[in-house]
Amino acid sequence: MSTLQVRFGRNVFVCLIAAAVIASGILPAVAKAKDQSFLGCTRVQGNFGRMFSRLPAARWSAADIDLLAGRVMAQQEAEETPEGQADPEENNDIDAGFTYVGQFIDHDLTLDRRPDDLTTPTDPFSLPNLRTPAFDLDSVYGAGPGGSPYLYQADGVHLKLGMPLTGASTDPGAVDLPRDTTGQALLGDPRDDENRIVASLHTIVMRFHNLWVDRLIRGHRNWSKTRIFAEAQRQVLLHYQWAVMTDFLPAVVGQETLAAVFPMRGAHRETRLTFYNPCTMNMPVEFSVAAYRFGHSMVRPIYRVNTAVADRLPVFSVTNDPTKDLGGFRPSPPNFAIDWAFFFHMKGRRVIGKPQASYKIDNSLVFPLSLLPLPETGTGPASLAMRNLLRSMQLGLPSGQDVARTMGIRPLRDDEILIGKAIDDPEESEAITDVSPAFAGKAPLWTYILAEATANAFRVRDGHIAGAQIAPMRLGRVGGRIVAEIFMGLMLVDRNSIFYNPSFRPDSAFTDEGRFGFRELIRAVIAD
Repeated sequence: MSTLQVRFGRNVFVCLIAAAVIASGILPAVAKAKDQSFLGCTRVQGNFGRMFSRLPAARWSAADIDLLAGRVMAQQEAEETPEGQADPEENNDIDAGFTYVGQFIDHDLTLDRRPDDLTTPTDPFSLPNLRTPAFDLDSVYGAGPGGSPYLYQADGVHLKLGMPLTGASTDPGAVDLPRDTTGQALLGDPRDDENRIVASLHTIVMRFHNLWVDRLIRGHRNWSKTRIFAEAQRQVLLHYQWAVMTDFLPAVVGQETLAAVFPMRGAHRETRLTFYNPCTMNMPVEFSVAAYRFGHSMVRPIYRVNTAVADRLPVFSVTNDPTKDLGGFRPSPPNFAIDWAFFFHMKGRRVIGKPQASYKIDNSLVFPLSLLPLPETGTGPASLAMRNLLRSMQLGLPSGQDVARTMGIRPLRDDEILIGKAIDDPEESEAITDVSPAFAGKAPLWTYILAEATANAFRVRDGHIAGAQIAPMRLGRVGGRIVAEIFMGLMLVDRNSIFYNPSFRPDSAFTDEGRFGFRELIRAVIAD
């Protein structure tokens, strides 16, 4: 996709939201929702749940799951693609930064903290979700200055920041997460210290809050601290939600899926939640354990974080040297400031590697994701693919084909469900039934959703990719619809969300030609 096409796509959705929705009012759109049964509900219940509760659980033998996970996890490469050279595994439709925006959003919406053997059958409705299922940044704010004072500076208004970091010429104000004397991060959700990239994104949001606090103090010297904090938090949440809905969501699900969930009807937009009822389905495991785990396939094997760190580094490794990987749960090396120009298109023309692209949405996870840092990830295997597949069976998820049929979508054939890398090399992928015939007609939902993205972007024939990419690589009709409906549903039942603030527009000081996404949020902070 060319830069012009990327900009056009963003402008289209900004126009959809800003012109068609904001100008006509979001409340009319809500009032005209196709299914109004959830409009009396003011919050999503605190436990997990199901989206397709009538579908049977899909199960396979431990040996078959082991075979599939082993095929999904890529082997360590003897030699990485050199910087400045195109990598066939890259997804040039989505910048690398969106991988970690997705992780940050996940940590804002869901948390299952139970001791988990990944095998004992579990009813999702019995599992508490320890994050509020709303785009409310409780992972950043905790319970606020009164309930989580350790997150705040002495004034009870500014968020506490960590030690200064160097190495990013574009961000002289870069900081580590705030930490206690043992090096443990002080966070609303400790998982935002899992790796340096999501940790740095967390500090960007904290600094955005502090920027708003400073602006409000200068402009309203007679306001109380309580009022300053409340308004700063409100502005941060609305800007964040705007970025989620107009930047991240269209990047991963595409305009066609958005139009299906948020269609225009006459002078208003409807919200068409055909499959998700946020009042009765809670936070569905079909989303949290399958559809929203598409981001695992987008992780690159190594990243350039700035020009001061000589080498590109993996997210995880087996070394205990903090300068050799981007693993977290420890203070950041002082020269590890993230240069965001390597993760988002900040300015100038695109070149290979700046920004870095995410990896393709396919059934291939890079080798460092087989080295998850236990015990932070809990008991069980260190392979992320194995963990995802085991958890899918533990929680009784249906097969991808059953979900597709229930949604009125023609299921992919077995020979269209590819396992391996989505590149034009027949040796790098195979049909799921070539891994094991036990998967015939019933692929794991997570596996199916990744394969669906590949099948939408490439012609797939006889268990192999046939030719060059023909469409942007985003989530397909099943995965994209699940993600879009969850995002819309959570916004609709949250009376503090952007959907109930029809006069809101991002502050013009932070926008770029009317756009405000995560790139603009970062720009606002590093320019301050």
